[in-house]
Amino acid sequence: MGERPTPPSEFDLPLSGTAVWAGPDGLGDSSFDDVPIAPAVELPPELGDDPRIALRRTLGMFATGVTVITTRERDQVHGMTANAFMSVSLEPPLVLISVDRRTRMCALLHEGRTYGVSVLCDSQSGLSDRFAGRAVENAPQPRFEVVHDTPLVEGALAHFVATITRSYWGGDHSLFLGRVEYARYREGTPLLFHGGRYERLTPSAPAR
Repeated sequence: MGERPTPPSEFDLPLSGTAVWAGPDGLGDSSFDDVPIAPAVELPPELGDDPRIALRRTLGMFATGVTVITTRERDQVHGMTANAFMSVSLEPPLVLISVDRRTRMCALLHEGRTYGVSVLCDSQSGLSDRFAGRAVENAPQPRFEVVHDTPLVEGALAHFVATITRSYWGGDHSLFLGRVEYARYREGTPLLFHGGRYERLTPSAPAR
């Protein structure tokens, strides 16, 4: 086994000129109970000696979009790049995010708090890198719009604002189920992530 991986990077930026009031500490927090240790995942030896890396690379074969998860802490915008986002239900309107439990973002989220999800378009890979803590020369400066007291990344392909209704234990991650309060999209091409790198959609040949 290799060394324990470091937590994902996050960003913390000022939201000037806006008054923000945080909820009481621990409001509605769900407890995360321990679960029995599961048996090891069966992985073929050609995938390497470190099962964590092998499992991560295998999971990376599932192509996803790229999002930036955001919330507010007083006059600060706090968030991180994530691809662990999914729709859950249309009635009621529910979405789910998965957040590493070692991150500050996880500590900031609790039941009753809102979070924003900005689905990035194919021209926003620089913003994705910036929000993931990867230094990129001449990266664009992030700009935000505030909806329902929640910051959203300007220029994104889609925006959601959701209030956390339930939080769940998810191993080394926590799962936050949110009821959608606001949703908007525009036409465009999404930024994709597959096999540890960004990808883009290409037009398919017309059917004959």
